Amino acid sequence: MLVVLTPSALSRKAALGGVRSYAAAANYTALQCKRFHPTYAQIDADLEVHRKLGTHLNATKFIDSHLSKRMSGLTVGFFGGRAYLLTPTDFPALSHHAKLQAAYIRQLLHIEDTFGPHVPDVAFVVTTGDTPKHCSTHVLNVSTPRPYNFKGTGCSHSAGFVPGPYPVMGIGKSDWWPDLMLIPNFHFHSRLYDTKTLGLVKEYAAMPWQQRKPVMFGRFSRYHMNRAAVDASTYKAGLGGRQICYNGNKTCPTRVEFIQQIADKNHARIDVSTRAKQPMKTHAEYKYLVNLEGQGISSRLEQLLPLGSAVFKQASGYYAYYYRTLLKHRVNTIEFWREVPEEVLAELDWAAAHDSDVAAIAAAGVKLAQTYLVGNGRTCYWFRLLHGLAGALSYTPQLSQWPAARPLRQVLERDMAATPEGREAYAVPWAP
Repeated sequence: MLVVLTPSALSRKAALGGVRSYAAAANYTALQCKRFHPTYAQIDADLEVHRKLGTHLNATKFIDSHLSKRMSGLTVGFFGGRAYLLTPTDFPALSHHAKLQAAYIRQLLHIEDTFGPHVPDVAFVVTTGDTPKHCSTHVLNVSTPRPYNFKGTGCSHSAGFVPGPYPVMGIGKSDWWPDLMLIPNFHFHSRLYDTKTLGLVKEYAAMPWQQRKPVMFGRFSRYHMNRAAVDASTYKAGLGGRQICYNGNKTCPTRVEFIQQIADKNHARIDVSTRAKQPMKTHAEYKYLVNLEGQGISSRLEQLLPLGSAVFKQASGYYAYYYRTLLKHRVNTIEFWREVPEEVLAELDWAAAHDSDVAAIAAAGVKLAQTYLVGNGRTCYWFRLLHGLAGALSYTPQLSQWPAARPLRQVLERDMAATPEGREAYAVPWAP
């Protein structure tokens, strides 16, 4: 049973100092956080550079003042078990990102309500951008000798520059940004994932495997992938290895390339386009579903896994919080485009010749989502991440370091109601 921490209980326990071990929190057991242990390896990977170089207050202040707006970010933190907005934020200026940040604000308050004084004191920036925007620690970091040479780094030189690692959290990254800490996608919350997606697994399963069409299906918007020109891990070649990226190699039209060069030339086996969106129930009529990356990672993957079809996932170099710990080629997904897009044709040939194996892959994808991508798993992931980050800080975080800080609950209930944009963001559906 989940233990509900009331505001008065929070205050009493915080005044006593609280218990700081994550495992000591009653709700760590109630939520069965140990069950989601396989996902926590990504936390250790993300924190490696923080633990090696240390995360400093001046780097936190820099990323807040110079980059939070560019990254559609909120600088937030926990002190005494309470969540705070640490610097004022212009929610109307965030445009549609205000809705995305509202989901994270509610999630942080959910963590406050769930774990209270067991949440360590910590400050960080939560971003809702598709790809990281800050200076990579591969080229400049706290150990880099001065004066800093910005030439060819891809880093924006601004007055008072302070190198990372930075305490930045976001939905996706590549290895070019080792310090970015991955967090579950905001769409899990606003799309009510546990009920609206996982809750329909039985309905999707009503379509037997043998009655599903042996065709690859997908519908997508026309997003182009964004990347850092110096990041080899996210480079994508087109058909036959041809160059397709433009804008100084920073933009790659991967979806357009796949549709025009692969799907449009193989209509008998591939039905993938940018035509009108189709409901997930229609997707479940096909044996093979494709996930093409957008500007960065595509949250469509979480929607496809529970459908009972085999998900063919484009390799892009970008990854979300669960990709590297849970996704396995020809186990619960089928990966392609490690080098060129036509790899998908060979994978479709393999699938046609190994139908029972592909059915097992589809079933494993459903099990993965039902086991690990649930609300409790995401809440536990956040809690473990906050504890991990707190242990990597090179300073003692104090609320007094942020004189403009305000309780996050007050921001949600009062500030967001003060503007039309804020009220619209407040009204977005949410679940843990």
